[in-house]
Amino acid sequence: MSLSSKAILVTGSASGLGLTIAKSLLARGALVTICDVNPSRLTAAKADLSATYSPSHLLALEADVADEDSVKNLVEQSVARFGRLDIVVNNAGIMDKFDPAGDCDRNMWDSILAVNLTGAFLVTKYALPYLLQAPQPPSGRLIVNIGSVASLSGLTAGVAYTASKHGLVALAKHTAGFYGAKGVYSVALMPGGMNETNISDAFAAGMNVEGFKAVKEAHPKMNNVPVDHVARYVAFLCEDGIGQSANGSCIPLTGNWPEA
Repeated sequence: MSLSSKAILVTGSASGLGLTIAKSLLARGALVTICDVNPSRLTAAKADLSATYSPSHLLALEADVADEDSVKNLVEQSVARFGRLDIVVNNAGIMDKFDPAGDCDRNMWDSILAVNLTGAFLVTKYALPYLLQAPQPPSGRLIVNIGSVASLSGLTAGVAYTASKHGLVALAKHTAGFYGAKGVYSVALMPGGMNETNISDAFAAGMNVEGFKAVKEAHPKMNNVPVDHVARYVAFLCEDGIGQSANGSCIPLTGNWPEA
């Protein structure tokens, strides 16, 4: 289905899952704002997308979702370019090093929560005034929060990442409950492991070996999920009416890992 009537903001979208989501939406005719905190990745992503999709459908902005002023500016620039905002995909996220609570550095905890949870809250907060300008009947104003298998399981990552992704589900549910009656819907997708992401960035300075071994021992069989499958699911949720029916849903896309 065409998404040509939709203006969509995707955070953390210069690479990995976010970039694949942006491609899936652009391929369906959406007006897409991509953003990232990494300027070199953002430049490369803009060049990549502009080679295939109409530059008039694309806006690339440097933004730090953990910074309130940056988020406010991001949303305002997106609306100024496309004239409206219909859908937000809170995808920006960073991984921890598998540290349990006793080993987790406070700075690590704060940085993970700032990006993964507070960042999604800030984008939601500043997007809502524009999302609430929906015509009647609602045509699909939607917030999609990209959670994780760590939104479901207590031992598939470190404590900081796990807490952040559990909190993201709570954000999605509360937003669905309060704003659904106002024509703005909210869902969470909870994908399992994905190879085509930037997860290795988190381990550049090493990882907590004991924490990682505990995860592997608890869940020895891992089925990776293709990022394209998650991106296509996001595009499906962006279709007219689907967000309303899915409002409040928290949907696992895990390849049955851990086993149901």
